[in-house]
Amino acid sequence: MSAKNNKKIIIVVIVIIIIAIIGLVVFLLNNMLNKHELDEYGEELGYDIPVGNLDAEVIDSKAQKRNLSSEIKAINGTYKEAKAWLKVPGTTIDTPIFQSTDNVRYYRNDRDNKKTKWGEAYLDYRCELSDIGNMANIILYGHNTETDTHFTPLLDYKRQEFYKKHKYIELATEKETYKFEVFSVYVTDTSFFYIDTNFNNISEYASFIKSIKNKSRYDTTVAVDTKDTILTLSTCDYSIKDGRFVVHAKLVK
Repeated sequence: MSAKNNKKIIIVVIVIIIIAIIGLVVFLLNNMLNKHELDEYGEELGYDIPVGNLDAEVIDSKAQKRNLSSEIKAINGTYKEAKAWLKVPGTTIDTPIFQSTDNVRYYRNDRDNKKTKWGEAYLDYRCELSDIGNMANIILYGHNTETDTHFTPLLDYKRQEFYKKHKYIELATEKETYKFEVFSVYVTDTSFFYIDTNFNNISEYASFIKSIKNKSRYDTTVAVDTKDTILTLSTCDYSIKDGRFVVHAKLVK
């Protein structure tokens, strides 16, 4: 075999080795990027990290001897568009809810109408809280700041163990404080219309309930039917394009 042929063989072998090394590096990188880390309960976290103190004491407003209806009434005395108070016991979500004639006013503006990146938590303009027991879908929006503020703590519901300790959410109007039980949590994008408020008949509402319950990351075993009023909490999820993280709860009657 000539020296020229030997040189060609050596070059081919080197190229093959380089390709193999590149392939191995790509494989390892993909493995690292797609690795699902587990929390202390064995739940898959993916890229999500805990928000705030997961072991914070879960205390409702009654145990705190607070009257959320009085609190929102006091705020409404100054800010007429303050319509409700939202509290998720065991988290930092404990805030007044505003509502305007559209879903833009509080998106990037605070209650004083000053520009701010995170705005205020707000109620969908199509919802009316005067008769909660006979409503279908009450929708609240809040920003994901990626810190323990606004609606970011909702992301902890990705962990089933967190859900087990935080099953109930409070929503108060000036008249009454209502209790809601979480039944579905999931990541989606804006192509899934979970913010529907217009149901022409019971059949449409039943189909909607089935669709949002089936999307849940885990089975909460909570029964929901067309007689139930649903509370929907929505925030951004940056793990996918146009991502949203959604928590649905039903009114406890």
